[in-house]
Amino acid sequence: MTAMSNYMEDKLINHIFRDTAWSAESGLYVGLVGLYDAAELEAGTITKEISGNAYARVSVKGNANWNVGPDGHPGLTDNESAIEFTTSSGGDWGWVSGLFLSNASTSGEVILYGALTAAKLVTDGDQFVIAAGDLDITFA
Repeated sequence: MTAMSNYMEDKLINHIFRDTAWSAESGLYVGLVGLYDAAELEAGTITKEISGNAYARVSVKGNANWNVGPDGHPGLTDNESAIEFTTSSGGDWGWVSGLFLSNASTSGEVILYGALTAAKLVTDGDQFVIAAGDLDITFA
């Protein structure tokens, strides 16, 4: 995931160039979108997030959740352990084609976003899991 939302871009520019204080986000959550729409996520609009059937964003806040990049690469991190969503219950989630990081468990601001390499169909009784090391975040 390498795309920053307008929210994140504004925070960084204001912090670096305008000496505006910026505290760490109080929460960090991974969410899933059915139909990936980069323009929508860039603007921070989340209308295509999976909903219902026991879906909920997953909290990933904290240093213990993120690896240092290979060879100490400062612009790269990935998830230290698997990110496990609840099991779909009572119906299908449908196709998942992208994901995003937000600062809230519902609503909130989009921070980063990206498309999955391949869309995944999540049916009733399935669990969507991002394996350890598979959520790569790169600032290049």
